[in-house]
Amino acid sequence: MKTSYISLIVLCFLFTVNLFSDGNILTNPGFERGKDGWADRTCAIEIVNSPVHSGECAVKVINRLANWQGVKQSVFGKMVDGATYKISGWVRLDNAKSDIVAVSVEQQDDVGTRYYNIASGTANDTGWTYLSGEFTLKVVGSLSVLDVYFEGPAPGINFYVDDAMVYGPEADVPKIIPAKPIGKATIDLNKRYQKIEGFGGSGAYYTYNLVNHKKKNEIYNLLFKDLDIDILRLRNNYEIDTESFKESIEIVKEGKSILGDKLKILINAWGPPAYLKNNNSTIGGTLKKVNGKYAYDEFAQWWCNSLKTYKEAGVTADYITIQNELDYEAPWISCKFSPSEEIDSNFAAFNKALDAVWKKLKEEFNNDVPKILIPESSGLGNSKDYIENVYDISIVYGLSHHLYDCSGCGSAPDRFIPRMLTYRNLAEKYGNKPIFQTEFEDEPGTWQDAINTALTIHNSLTVEGVSAYLYWDLFWGPGTGLISMETDSTYLVVPTYYAFKHYSAFVDHGWQRVEANTDNTGIRISAFISPDNKKVSAIIINTTKDTDISLKIDLKKYKIGNCTIYRSSERENFKSIGPLKDKTLKLPANSITTLYFSSEKM
Repeated sequence: MKTSYISLIVLCFLFTVNLFSDGNILTNPGFERGKDGWADRTCAIEIVNSPVHSGECAVKVINRLANWQGVKQSVFGKMVDGATYKISGWVRLDNAKSDIVAVSVEQQDDVGTRYYNIASGTANDTGWTYLSGEFTLKVVGSLSVLDVYFEGPAPGINFYVDDAMVYGPEADVPKIIPAKPIGKATIDLNKRYQKIEGFGGSGAYYTYNLVNHKKKNEIYNLLFKDLDIDILRLRNNYEIDTESFKESIEIVKEGKSILGDKLKILINAWGPPAYLKNNNSTIGGTLKKVNGKYAYDEFAQWWCNSLKTYKEAGVTADYITIQNELDYEAPWISCKFSPSEEIDSNFAAFNKALDAVWKKLKEEFNNDVPKILIPESSGLGNSKDYIENVYDISIVYGLSHHLYDCSGCGSAPDRFIPRMLTYRNLAEKYGNKPIFQTEFEDEPGTWQDAINTALTIHNSLTVEGVSAYLYWDLFWGPGTGLISMETDSTYLVVPTYYAFKHYSAFVDHGWQRVEANTDNTGIRISAFISPDNKKVSAIIINTTKDTDISLKIDLKKYKIGNCTIYRSSERENFKSIGPLKDKTLKLPANSITTLYFSSEKM
C-alpha cells in the first residue's frame, strides 16, 4: 500500500513537471533544417554552412535597405500570456567591421503594433556575439501577430544568426471541436451585404516571359477565359521599363480580346522614375526636393503623362493607386511616403502627393479621372494614419490594402480576423466606399496552400467585407504564380489556381454578397447573387482534415433551379460532379465546392 502511494505521488509529480516544464519553443532554432520556421523581414535570407556558431548551418541576412530588416520567426500560439521568456541568439557581421545587432519582438493586438527591444550588442566580422534578454507577454484583447526577430545593422550590412532561443513554457494547443459528418447551410437571398467590384490579380513582373512564351495563347486562356477575372493590376512602368510597358500593353489587349470591357485595369505605381527620387534610384528613398519642397507637382505630372501614354497605347485605367506599399522602403522598386509632413517630414507626404495628383488629373481628364484607391498599404494595420490625413476623402473611390503585416497568417487565415474587423470599423467611418484587397500571396504550391488561400478570401469577403480580392502574381517564373512558367515552352498550373477559380469564375462585378451560414463547425460558406437576381453562387470550404460532410442546402423562400457543381481537392482539379440531389452536397474533407444555380421564388 505504501509503495503504491509513493508511486502515485511520483507519477503526479512527473505529470506536473511535464505540463509546466520550460523549453526552447522556436522551430529549427539552429537552422539545421534550412529556412523551416523562419522568414525574412522584407529583405532576403539564405542558409550557409560557414561561418556557423554550432552544427552545420546558420542563416545569412542580405539585401537590407533599413535597420529593421532581418530574420524572424512567429511564436504566435506558442507563448503563454503573462509568462516570461529568455530570448537569445548568436550573431555575426559579414561585410562590416563593427555595428549594432539586436533581437526584438513585434506584438500586434487590440492596442496596435508594439515593438520591444530585448537585447542589443556590438557585433563584428571575426567572431560570434551573444545577445540575451527577457520578455513578458502581456496581451490586450486579441493577439494577431507575435514575432521574434533579429535586426539592427545599418542598411547594406549583411549579418548571420545561429542558435536562437526563446526559452519558457509553451502554450497548450487549443482544443478543436470536431465537425459532424452532417450539417445544414442556409442561404438568405433577401439579406444582402457589399456589392462586388471583382476578382483579379497582378501582371506586374515576368511580362517578357509571358509574351514570348511558346504556349502563351494557352496561358492567356487559362488566365482570362477560365479564371474569368474582372480586374488586372499593372505596374506603372512609364519612364522606368520601356520593354515591360510594351509587354503589359500586349497582355491587356489579349485579355480584352477574350473578356471585352468586362476586364477592368488597375494601374499601380511601384515608384516614380529615378529622376524624381531623393536617392536618384528607383529602389527605396522618397520623392526628391525642389527648392526645399518635395516634388509633388512633378510627381503629379509624371502620373498624368503616364496615364495619357497608356491611353494612347490602347489601355485606359479604370482604377489607380498612386503608390504601392507606401509605408516602407522595399529592396525593389519603391518609394516611401509618410501620412503627412507633420507626422514625419523625413519623407514626402502622401496627403500632399494625392492632392497634387488628383488636381492634375482633374485638370487633364475632367470627368474621366480613373477611380482612385488609397492607401495601398502593405497590410491592414498600416492604413489608418494615411486615410485619416487625406485632405478630401471625397476624391477617393475605395480603400485598398495588402495583407503582409500579419506574420504567419497566410498559413493560419483566421488570425487575420481581429485585424479585418478593425479595418472594417475604420472603413465604416467613410460611408460606403468599397474595400479592395489588392495583393496577397502565401505559398501557392500545395493543396493545403490552396485551402488557406480560399479561407483568406472567405474571411476577407465575410469578415472584412471586401468588394474586390486580387491575388498577387497571376503569372510568374519557375516555382510560383497561379501560372508558373517553368521554361519558355512549359508551364505549371498550381493548386491555388483552382482555389481562386472557385470564386473568380462564378462571382462577377456587380454581384452582391448575401447571408449564408451553417451549423457545422467544419464548413465555411459564402454566397452571392447576380444583379438581375436570377443566378446564385455559393462557395463552400470543408476545412476538416479527415471528415467528409453531407450538407443540406436551405434556400428559405426560394427554390434551386438549374444547377452545376464544381469541386476541387487534393485529388480533383475543378471537377464537375453532376446535379444536386435532394438539396444535399457531399463535401470531401479538405475540399472546395462551388454551387452555381438559378433561383426562383416558391
